[in-house]
Amino acid sequence: MSKPVFIQENISLAPFSTFKIGGSARYFLKAKRVEELIAALAWSKEEKIPFFVLGGGSNILIHDDGFNGLVIKIDFNEVRLVGDVLEVGAGVLVIPLAHKLTKEGWRGLEWAGGLPGSFGGALRGNAGAFRSEISEQTMSVTVFHKGQVEELKPESCAFAYRTSIFKTKRADDIIIKMRLQLKKGDSKEAWAQLQGWLDHRHSHQPGSPSAGCTFKNYLIEREKEFDRIDKIKPVPPEYREYKKIPAAWLIEQSGLKGLRVGGAEVSGKHASFITNTAEARAVDVWELMRQVKQQVYNTFNVVLEEEVQLVGFEGSPPLVR
Repeated sequence: MSKPVFIQENISLAPFSTFKIGGSARYFLKAKRVEELIAALAWSKEEKIPFFVLGGGSNILIHDDGFNGLVIKIDFNEVRLVGDVLEVGAGVLVIPLAHKLTKEGWRGLEWAGGLPGSFGGALRGNAGAFRSEISEQTMSVTVFHKGQVEELKPESCAFAYRTSIFKTKRADDIIIKMRLQLKKGDSKEAWAQLQGWLDHRHSHQPGSPSAGCTFKNYLIEREKEFDRIDKIKPVPPEYREYKKIPAAWLIEQSGLKGLRVGGAEVSGKHASFITNTAEARAVDVWELMRQVKQQVYNTFNVVLEEEVQLVGFEGSPPLVR
């Protein structure tokens, strides 16, 4: 089966990543139509070529050697407002649309005013901020599943903290679009809330290139676990209320702010961010992640889980127990 003419070869992936790190894709498709997606997947299956779906480029770390397969950059940019329901393509970037709708008085996406990446990537990882998550607005998701276009209701998506069925049992599904429930409100009030949260982000998060939060927060169900950690370092009482300890707190309390490997650094502003400060390589970031995981484990006996998706790597940074 011949390669579709719209598939390119040897395309650098660093410009498509918020980290600004990564090698080249052997094959690359910017999919603007479902028909292109179907043809590309049929070709990759026939030729036994692995594929990876790229959204807005946040929350990923791409290997310095790139990806020896087909990278599909989703560019489905449909946006339609039907009553108070937003139909949005998976390739639409979150920040500009959240700003536009909030200025028009639509409520529901104020929390996402500083969220990098695309709506498809946000839904796949159930992105959230300020105690809100995209799953709370989700009414349905349209996906490409085993050769067919299928619509799923949110109860079928297994949404949980920073995950969904599209990261687990149906990781090969490709999100095409989604329907989100909005609510009409006061535009000045909505914009003031978005701006307040955006100001908070700017004051608490680094400006250097990064993938966003590198590690997930540590979810805790048992009070005894809080008590155990509290004996090592006093735990702020609000963490008990929300039943989780921020990864940034665990990293900071382990003395890791400012730790560097090559051009990669644990941010002094937000310890769960690893930043590209000086032409960092992916191997620098990977090694820094390994050191952070190990030191947090040594300090708290807590295993941090990566929020960043590793592309082209064989497994996660190892931990010595």
